[in-house]
Amino acid sequence: MAFALSPRALAGAVRPAQGCPALSVAAAARPRAGATTSSPAAATAAAARCRPARRQRAAAAAIRLAAAAAEAHTEGAAPGDYVEAHYSIINDGEVFDSSRSEGGKQAQFILGSENLVPGFHQAVGGLKVGESRQWLVRPDDAYGERRDEMMAQIPRSQAPEGLTVGQVVQLSNGMPAVVSAMDDSSITIDANHPLAGKELTFDVEVTRIIPASRLQKATFGAGCFWGPELAFQRVPGVVQTAVGYSQGHAKNPSYQDVCSGTTGHAEVVQVVFDPSEVSYEQLLDVFWARHDPTTLNRQGGDVGTQYRSGIYCHTPEQKAAAEASKAAQNEKLGGQVVTEIEEINNFYVAEEFHQKYLERGGRFGQGQSAEKGCNDPIRCYG
Repeated sequence: MAFALSPRALAGAVRPAQGCPALSVAAAARPRAGATTSSPAAATAAAARCRPARRQRAAAAAIRLAAAAAEAHTEGAAPGDYVEAHYSIINDGEVFDSSRSEGGKQAQFILGSENLVPGFHQAVGGLKVGESRQWLVRPDDAYGERRDEMMAQIPRSQAPEGLTVGQVVQLSNGMPAVVSAMDDSSITIDANHPLAGKELTFDVEVTRIIPASRLQKATFGAGCFWGPELAFQRVPGVVQTAVGYSQGHAKNPSYQDVCSGTTGHAEVVQVVFDPSEVSYEQLLDVFWARHDPTTLNRQGGDVGTQYRSGIYCHTPEQKAAAEASKAAQNEKLGGQVVTEIEEINNFYVAEEFHQKYLERGGRFGQGQSAEKGCNDPIRCYG
């Protein structure tokens, strides 16, 4: 999703990409000259509005292609299936990004979910293992159009020496930005995706499919969702994670909405897993190990109902296992466990810059391994 650069969003929140000088923007984000301006509230609302629309397009596109595949009597990738695929993103005949390059990593996702841009789901839908496709994707189904509100000016006096045009900096929410212009009084940063506004070709080849019928979901609240997500990413048998907001009453809440404490949501990690490789009980073990279940509405310095400890169950079997596991933990911790156990009520995927936040670098641009089986200590904020 596009995230508007506004004082509300950026105040004190820009840090460099690894190896780059820091940018301090406490007074920072002014729209660039000639840009269309909007208030912080309006910018945040615009970002929130684009999020559900893009998800709906992704799911709808995948469903359409899967239906077409079914009509053709194939057994290709269908909505809800876990898919691994090689890909190349081609812009004007040039390869911008590819899993086929040295050190490249295949795309791994649930078809029809909110992960990846809609065009990727369109390209993969209906393909069998070993099949490939080149798919022309318009900006609306790729990285969106370029947006003026994704650019901001920072007073030159607040920037360190040594910045150059073209240098990459990183916002503390994980978004990269580029120094796009400089003069004696200001520096302009641009957080538009490099491919925003471009018509692209996605060249994909499916290498693995796990049918949706083999997969299950689990949802956990364990304080700030960044650290727990990385812990679950590392678990063999977990095929997808997403951080988001659950159990509240407001629809499509933003991070700012949830942090206000007025929506009733908890920060959660939703896990898709293959029970033939990892059991729900093993996921519960990861959950308990990752946080303190004895502190009400608090984890460390993070205080608020959104940080409450909770297990949100998708089936009666999960609820029974959760209750038994909580009882065992309660005995071990002297009856102090405050974890709530409820049926899953709702789940709204958080903004894109929160997804896989620590793997992508966190606040300090130093990515942490999400490799299966990794036991490296997790740095909560990067």
